[in-house]
Amino acid sequence: MDFLKPYKKMILGFIFVVFLCELVFFVSMREAILHEKVYYFLAIFPAITCFFLLFALIYECGSWAFFNKNKKEQIFSAPRRKFLKLIFDSWLIILSVSMVFKGFVNAVSIPKVKEVDINIKNLKEDLNIALLTDVHLGKNLGEDFLKALIDKVNALNVDMVVIAGDLIDADIASIPYVHLLENFKSKYGTYYVYGNHEYYNHIEAIGQKLKTLKNFKVLEDESIDFGEFTLSGTLDLSAKRLGFKESDIEKIKTQIDQEKVNILITHQPKYVKTYDVSGFDLILSGHTHAGQIFPFSLLVYLEQGFVYGLYQLSKDSLLYVSSGAGFWGPAVRFLAPSEIALIRLKGE
Repeated sequence: MDFLKPYKKMILGFIFVVFLCELVFFVSMREAILHEKVYYFLAIFPAITCFFLLFALIYECGSWAFFNKNKKEQIFSAPRRKFLKLIFDSWLIILSVSMVFKGFVNAVSIPKVKEVDINIKNLKEDLNIALLTDVHLGKNLGEDFLKALIDKVNALNVDMVVIAGDLIDADIASIPYVHLLENFKSKYGTYYVYGNHEYYNHIEAIGQKLKTLKNFKVLEDESIDFGEFTLSGTLDLSAKRLGFKESDIEKIKTQIDQEKVNILITHQPKYVKTYDVSGFDLILSGHTHAGQIFPFSLLVYLEQGFVYGLYQLSKDSLLYVSSGAGFWGPAVRFLAPSEIALIRLKGE
């Protein structure tokens, strides 16, 4: 960008500061060396890099296509090309800055409610489920976020709250407000399965603490019979890889009744590709964040086989992958909005 050349030293200084802040941020992701608010601030800088890399690619492609001086045939005169180049450069800078801001706001805001209507065979009474995934309580999102999330879910007046993993993303001792999880209100209570991030943060301590909460049930490869339907929850796929007990889907299947509606909660959607989940009418999962930052959704698809939304696995089995309520890493969501999924099951 020609008009920025006089400010080259300032730009290089800015890039160095961004790099330094990112370095501190990524180190602090594993080691609690910074105050929570400082960590929260530093989470902005990886977002800056993500967007500026994206728009740098757009800039190079646009410059080559429209402002290539080596082209034999030129549509515009040299003065006109110079003026249009200035407009193009300015527009791209403004767009980059605005997208960083918008992506940050998208990440830290309380998610909107996404309503999903699903018809289920053999269901006699409608069942409304609030599905939350990937809240990532800890350094980024804390007590105020959780309180607001609970209030928004409670306003839905659902029959059940399901939390499909990656709820805790820090040492549980550093989350003194975890008792607030008891404040979710629903007819049947709150049900939770572990995600991969719980295994990264002392799973035993997390499980021990969460099992003391009232109106909050941790499902570890087990099922609960509610009469008309059963609800089952798995251990996460990462358990085996990290040296913990592997999920046992066959054990879960012995606890369900094929004559009833069977719902399965599992954190990673590729669980359905790893294990035989036939017999379950609906599988609820998360983990993908819907890519969180486009175009990383393409990589998510290659790794998981699913990204976001409702999938038909077979004639009698559906999978819903939530985009999640929080975020991980860079404080940014781009073309991957967070959500509280309101799953409205209706009998056929």
